Amino acid sequence: MKLRALALVGAVFALAALAGCETMSAEECATADWRQLGYADADRSGQDNLADRAESCAEKGIGADAQAYHRGFEDGLRAFCQPPRGFDFARRGGSFNGYCPADLDEDFRYAYGDGRRVYDLQQSIDAAQSNVDNAIRRRNEIDENIRGQEGLLQAAANDAERNRIRDVIEGMRRERRDVNDDLRVAQEQLPRLTYQMNVLRSELGGRWGSSW
Repeated sequence: MKLRALALVGAVFALAALAGCETMSAEECATADWRQLGYADADRSGQDNLADRAESCAEKGIGADAQAYHRGFEDGLRAFCQPPRGFDFARRGGSFNGYCPADLDEDFRYAYGDGRRVYDLQQSIDAAQSNVDNAIRRRNEIDENIRGQEGLLQAAANDAERNRIRDVIEGMRRERRDVNDDLRVAQEQLPRLTYQMNVLRSELGGRWGSSW
């Protein structure tokens, strides 16, 4: 598949799940500070993991303190939902589908949206750079293979063998032209995307107090 076709697939924008299925050992369940767990889950990703934690502990015959967890979660959510945190969380690829306290929600989502803009554009830049690198690497491989076939051509014992090798070489040269097309497209994309990132960086500046 040609590289520009691959580029259309796009890069995957989400981080690996920050919380996932929260499994806890029997010792952890027995000694858990449920308020602190709630705070830590919220502060880390804004993700409520009580159900997973409670299920894990129930399997070990230990109950969860849902009230304490939710008290801690609400406190941790206020720390997580600060706009600079939202911007940085999204800029690094974090995904948030929860809620923020009403007095923080609007600014958080605005900051989070700006962070996603940065992340998405950086993913495009990374994909273009990867396409450049892959095309150069593939072209070098083809050149090496062509040289190898040319050596075989010189050593060929008869016309039939020479014709076969010439066909192989011609196929490689066609592939090289396709790779060069892919390389040109990627090389044209990269400076445009980099310019867009510079514009975005200038637009956002220190809006969310981030030094990105």
